[in-house]
Amino acid sequence: MFKFLFILINLFIFTGCSLKPDIEYNDSIIPTEFKNSTDKNSNLEYIQPNWQDFVKNDKLKKLIKLALENNRDLKIAILNIESARATYRIEKAKYFPSIEAKASNTNARDVTSNNNTEISRTYSAKFGASYELDLFGKTRSLNDSALQSYLATKYAATSTKISLISEVINVWNTLSSNIEHLKLLQNSIDNLKVASELTQKKFDMGIILIDDVFSSQTSLKEAEVNLLNQLTMIEKNKNALELLVSTSIPNNLLPTGFKDTENSLMLIQSGLSSEVLFSRPDIIEAEYNLKAKNANIGVARAAFFPSITLTADYGLASTSLSSLFNGNAQTVWSFIPSINLPIFKGGENKANLDYANAQQKIALAQYEKTIQSAFKDVSDALIERANISKQLNAQEDLVNTAQKNYEVALNSYKYGLGTYLNVLVAQKTLFDTQRVLVDTKLIELINRVSLYTSLGGNEKID
Repeated sequence: MFKFLFILINLFIFTGCSLKPDIEYNDSIIPTEFKNSTDKNSNLEYIQPNWQDFVKNDKLKKLIKLALENNRDLKIAILNIESARATYRIEKAKYFPSIEAKASNTNARDVTSNNNTEISRTYSAKFGASYELDLFGKTRSLNDSALQSYLATKYAATSTKISLISEVINVWNTLSSNIEHLKLLQNSIDNLKVASELTQKKFDMGIILIDDVFSSQTSLKEAEVNLLNQLTMIEKNKNALELLVSTSIPNNLLPTGFKDTENSLMLIQSGLSSEVLFSRPDIIEAEYNLKAKNANIGVARAAFFPSITLTADYGLASTSLSSLFNGNAQTVWSFIPSINLPIFKGGENKANLDYANAQQKIALAQYEKTIQSAFKDVSDALIERANISKQLNAQEDLVNTAQKNYEVALNSYKYGLGTYLNVLVAQKTLFDTQRVLVDTKLIELINRVSLYTSLGGNEKID
């Protein structure tokens, strides 16, 4: 018995060599530094802040917390983690022998030598153990594949979390910009009403023709129709935000205009080194998927080699149930080693190996593509960032000029020195430049979110 245990221990020690190959990475798929980098800072707190530091507005923070608690897509992603974790635990359990207790009662009626019959009964109670020796790393590769898949799922959930945070911020800012557009429309309508009343008075005095009256009324009605369309757009924004949050949103968490949003987000410094991308959750997910596919090659290779299973039973047997657990019972045991040697399977093992190799190559290409896409995302955000401040300053100057031009045109018309057409043109120019300024501010905020997302955020899923 001790000799058998010695052999078994040695088999445990020397089993588990892995047949999975090494992964050959292409280190030159992306440049080492970003273009248009805004800073040489290498502090990750500034390059990859968590969302609590990135978001500066208290309303928006509360809204994001609601989304993280209630969003269905994020809940599904977290449940996928639990599923992958369970799969990993199943594969990990194969490292250990399966042990079970057995009890049996055998009753038989047989014919004796003198042509009589007799009934025999046998009672037994045994412990059984079964274990497949992992001589060629099949179990280890299966366990490694399950582990890598679990980790990939975890980082997929992290990507979902970052996407959810980014979507909530962008929709909230879009709603804010549309509320600001609504204010501009209301202000424009107020100006048009003043101009329309002035036109009507001038017509009543016989100073102008009826054409100016109709023009002013037409412009006013057109603005009122646009106001209704803007109200519809705002309600759609609220619906989109409610879908992301997956619950009703209190009115005190909704923005009231750009005063709520202009300073709501931290401006992230990009740093210089592109190595920061390797902490992006989607890249880590792709890498773990690659490792899982690579481990499957080890499983497919192991199928070409023999598998050895050890099965053993040890227990007691007796012809009487009452004497099964006393000194009259007999000790019984069995030890059954078995070997399964693959000889001919019609090319099944070779096909499985070819499939595993192809899947590994696909995963490697996907991993490299994910890195390249990540670099493009950051580069695009930095290119946009490079000129956006200048655009904002230029647009603000343009709004100020348009405002002065409108005031001059309106005053000139009041004193009979200009035409109503000049007033309409000046007012439309002012309205358009104000709308562009709001849109540019929204683009600037979206760019900040793009930097937060493309640089990988700093989020975790517990």
